[in-house]
Amino acid sequence: MNGAAKPTARRSIVSKIIALMAVISIAAGGFFYGQTAFDTYRASTFTPPAAVAAVEGSIKLTPTAQRTFRATQPAIETSDQFNAHCKSTERTAAILGCYYGDKIYLFDVENAELAGAKEVTAAHELLHAQYARLNIFERPRVDAMIKKAYQKVKNEPEIAKAMEYYREAEPGAELDELHSIIGTTIGELDSDLEQYYARYFTDRASIVAKNQAYTAVFTRVNTRAEALQSKLQSAAKQIKQDVETYQSDLSQINADINSFNERARSGEFSSQADFTVARSALQRRISAINARQGSLNSRIKAYNDDVATLKSLAVKADQLNQSINGVAAPAGVNGGQSAQ
Repeated sequence: MNGAAKPTARRSIVSKIIALMAVISIAAGGFFYGQTAFDTYRASTFTPPAAVAAVEGSIKLTPTAQRTFRATQPAIETSDQFNAHCKSTERTAAILGCYYGDKIYLFDVENAELAGAKEVTAAHELLHAQYARLNIFERPRVDAMIKKAYQKVKNEPEIAKAMEYYREAEPGAELDELHSIIGTTIGELDSDLEQYYARYFTDRASIVAKNQAYTAVFTRVNTRAEALQSKLQSAAKQIKQDVETYQSDLSQINADINSFNERARSGEFSSQADFTVARSALQRRISAINARQGSLNSRIKAYNDDVATLKSLAVKADQLNQSINGVAAPAGVNGGQSAQ
């Protein structure tokens, strides 16, 4: 009887092992594919509005990325709605979108000069969603590629400025942000990273081009303003110095004119020839000071025109920033780059 019981015990143990393996298999399947199943369901229940569908079509997503994009139920919102949803996440002088609560919110950029801003922002936020979906085996590999790519571009001014912000505002999220920034703004990448981004975009280069086009609007305004500001600082110093010299010389000429007239009235000139020589010399000085006055007036007018232009550029920068987030730009002209 004892001998007959052993096969039953073995079968029981084998059954338990098989059952345990099945549980592990189901758990692993849930771990690796549960998010995909959930995204598939959420995407199937979401019908993108026309504006969202247009953005989706413009950034040329793969089926995988399209599923994620629709699963996040992206919304294009006006200023009040947008700032209510995104106020507790990324916040700088200019913000175009946010990924929060596994949803994507995009600001409704209507300024025709900034065509492409919504599309680039949508791609940026989508990459946040994709990064959140990387499993424990994928993420270290992707992080390694991102770190390597960052070393090549970390000294680019806009990249450096963005990462300085994120290190302070969102410590610990730097790789997540770089994953989105590099994927939407850097044209040349190593083949392995390019292949990785090809999971999500069929034409990533077109997104980078859109980013370059709309950020160039800010760059042009800021570059012109900075050059004009430098020119004005130099001109103001020189004009101030030349006006002071002119006023001193003018005072001296007026004094010399009074002296000449007094001498003429008093008959101090020994001859008509002496009088004529003195008067001619004074007239030449008067002509020269008048010419200097005309030149100074022209320079002052040009300076004032440049000041007016600089003010208009400041207004332009403010309008551009308001057009992308409904929040006025900070004091000064610089306000070009935006957190996404």
